Amino acid sequence: MVLERLSRNKAIMIAIISFALGAFIYNYFPVIFQEGNPWPQIKGVAQLTFGGSDMVKLSSSDNSYLTKSQGGLEAVDGLLRARGYEFVEQMGSGYFYGSSESNTILVGRQYSRFYTIWTLSEAQPVSRDRSLADELEDCLPKSDMGSLEKCNELLATVDDFTDCVDAGFPIMKSNPPQCTTPAGQIFIENGQ
Repeated sequence: MVLERLSRNKAIMIAIISFALGAFIYNYFPVIFQEGNPWPQIKGVAQLTFGGSDMVKLSSSDNSYLTKSQGGLEAVDGLLRARGYEFVEQMGSGYFYGSSESNTILVGRQYSRFYTIWTLSEAQPVSRDRSLADELEDCLPKSDMGSLEKCNELLATVDDFTDCVDAGFPIMKSNPPQCTTPAGQIFIENGQ
């Protein structure tokens, strides 16, 4: 009789715990699964809490790291400096780092109130010897103020027919040939 009562109490306790766990997962489903499969984050939180490390790599396939919210940026900054990167600038939640070989962008997003996920994106190396035409091709289609200012600076360097042709602007088939900039300037070959 005592064994029956104990096994019935165990069954009731297991049912209550299962119901509470199911209700918790149901209510917090969007938070728990905000990054997809939550197991890498759960493992990372356990390593940060009990392992004593400042930063944990979440997966071997991508460049995602988990840190505590307080002091997390300093931990990732130390990793990047150890790899030879120097801080360049910050734009919103993006931190730009550069080295002599390549550039990287560090983006942080809150995983919860206590943890931050950092993602590193390797950028292609920036060529320092780009032609005027390539640089103008990058900035002319854009409408932001930074691109407008850069394009105006580049257009100000166009002083003659040769510069206009090197910038990739159209050449009119006239006698003598003429080159026209988007600003309406016309340059004639041989300065006539």
